Amino acid sequence: MSVDASRNPPFVLVTGGTGFLGFRIVQALIDKGYRVRALARKTSKTEHLKKLSVEICYGDMTDQATLEPAFVDIDFVVHTAADTRGDTIESLNATINGTQNIVSLSKKYKIDKLIYISSCSVYGVSEFRKGQAVEENAPLERHPEKRGFYSEAKLKAEKLVLDSATQENIPFVCLRPGTIFGERGEIFTPMMGFSLGTELFIIIDNRNFVLPLVYIDNLVDAIILAVGSSNSTGKTYNVIDSDRITKREYVDALLRKLYPKATFLYFPYSVLHMIVHLQEIMLALVKKKPFLTRYRLISSQQNIVYDSSKIRKELGWEPSISLREAIGKVLEYEKAKKNN
Repeated sequence: MSVDASRNPPFVLVTGGTGFLGFRIVQALIDKGYRVRALARKTSKTEHLKKLSVEICYGDMTDQATLEPAFVDIDFVVHTAADTRGDTIESLNATINGTQNIVSLSKKYKIDKLIYISSCSVYGVSEFRKGQAVEENAPLERHPEKRGFYSEAKLKAEKLVLDSATQENIPFVCLRPGTIFGERGEIFTPMMGFSLGTELFIIIDNRNFVLPLVYIDNLVDAIILAVGSSNSTGKTYNVIDSDRITKREYVDALLRKLYPKATFLYFPYSVLHMIVHLQEIMLALVKKKPFLTRYRLISSQQNIVYDSSKIRKELGWEPSISLREAIGKVLEYEKAKKNN
């Protein structure tokens, strides 16, 4: 859906505009005819943004005064920014405080809609049954502090958006994407297992585990629909591609082709669970924090399927790029990067 070129195009602010997702959103919005302003930190690399027809505004997410100029004349806000610099309490607070500033300024400047990019990690996955289809009304994580700072920050920031937006009458949409996959993104995540560079990959083997992938361009399509559709206001949507792929299929389709000399070992999930349990017991005796907990392991490896039928039905979203095409694009990009 493109905007009407004969009228003054809506003005969209994208936070985290230099990031993996934010930059692609900026590109797509410009292609659709929107005016776009990208919010970036002063320390961010903006060379790629400067090549586009986009305004760049610099600010600190934790300092509301520095963010305010970015909101002038804005119609829509797409909030992707989150602190990913480290798994620390500081990064958690930066994400939550930054989101509070975005919500406050959205109210002050009476924006038409705030689109918040959350995550499927907000669900209480450890309590779900095997094979469960997870819809938007499924229970959220009851113990976010056990999941790690990123998941905790995403859940608390989402709750802040939904509660504040409802109380303050700020139009909003909340999107919960799965694992975002695409060129320039990670191709081997902790959900897959562990790696030693590109020479050794240890895959947590829980057989038919389905990776909850969403190709970046498909997610961007969903975001643009959420911006332009009046039906999206006040709604929360899962965004996961319909194509399903297991870890073994993913390894064969992408990783083995990209790293033909690498060693791929499949480590049984049940054995890893037992090792993690023993590690927790031993480190507790010397009063040290475990490297990995059973709770985090279970939460990352629960074999469930996220349901995106709501956004398909209400907004007409359909993944335009198949998983096979997406893997081909990533493979081509990664091979070119290796050869440069």
